Amino acid sequence: MPRWLPALVALGLAGCAAKPAVETVPPPRTYAHGIGGATFLIGGAFPPGRSPDGNSLILYGPEGAFVIDTGRHSEHLTAIRQGLSGIGMSPVAIVNTHWHLDHVSGNPALKAAFPDIKVYGTSAIDGALTGFLAKSAESSRKALADGAVPASALADVEGDLATIGRGAELRPDIIVDESRDMTIAGRPLSLRVARNAVTERDLWIYDAAEKRAIVGDLVTVPVPFLDTACPEGWLKALDGVAASGAEQVVPGHGPIMPIADFAIWHRAFSDFIACARGTSALEGCSTGWLTGAAKWIAGDTARAKAMADYYGELVRSGKLDGYCTA
Repeated sequence: MPRWLPALVALGLAGCAAKPAVETVPPPRTYAHGIGGATFLIGGAFPPGRSPDGNSLILYGPEGAFVIDTGRHSEHLTAIRQGLSGIGMSPVAIVNTHWHLDHVSGNPALKAAFPDIKVYGTSAIDGALTGFLAKSAESSRKALADGAVPASALADVEGDLATIGRGAELRPDIIVDESRDMTIAGRPLSLRVARNAVTERDLWIYDAAEKRAIVGDLVTVPVPFLDTACPEGWLKALDGVAASGAEQVVPGHGPIMPIADFAIWHRAFSDFIACARGTSALEGCSTGWLTGAAKWIAGDTARAKAMADYYGELVRSGKLDGYCTA
């Protein structure tokens, strides 16, 4: 199982950390559809052997539409554009939950198409561009030179390198480094900032009118993507989501969850981190995750197990501890 893939995350090929022996057929991409409250979901995808697109959303208010996260691949961006066309509105803003490439790579194309658009996000991408993303690009170039990239991943790796090369275009126009209530496109929202969770700063959105939390990669399936994470900060952020009053949670990857399902995922994550931080066999941690998150894994067990093994080792080894002090 190739161990070069995590070095290319960016997030990137995150989660492809260990390629399963049996590849599953991914579910079909979900194009923009209404989920209530003037909100549309563009479902992400994570085909075996390729890098993922995160979920995106289109929200609209009295002053126009805005997009939360913009995915990575051209087909995902096409779905966003189809959604915008369907509601007959031009976007006035992009809100990025975090800097992973499967959530921000569509920014430059949307900004080129809509020059007045403003991007909201945290300043964490600045450190990522000179740190994690720069190192990932270096690893990717070496893997390409060595012929170590599978054919199925070549386009993704080259695409990510091109995106990192345009890193300055990914920076937000409006920095949100502290939690605050804001009105975007005439729509009131609460923007919450979690420190040292999935990344140095993650932005999640609480829509009080809909009792909906849009949480980016604070919730992902088939496993939590821990590549740039502080597990303890992530746990604290999940506690904040649980206490927000939300009745529905929109993950960064995976299906929308009623709050009862979020509680199940939250518990499975807590148990996985506690196990990986302990001294029992890591095999048991992965098995525990598969059991706790079984309803979201279904036919993807082999890949979820391989990924959980890899992330459990990251936690156990202390390799993530530096992300807790950034």
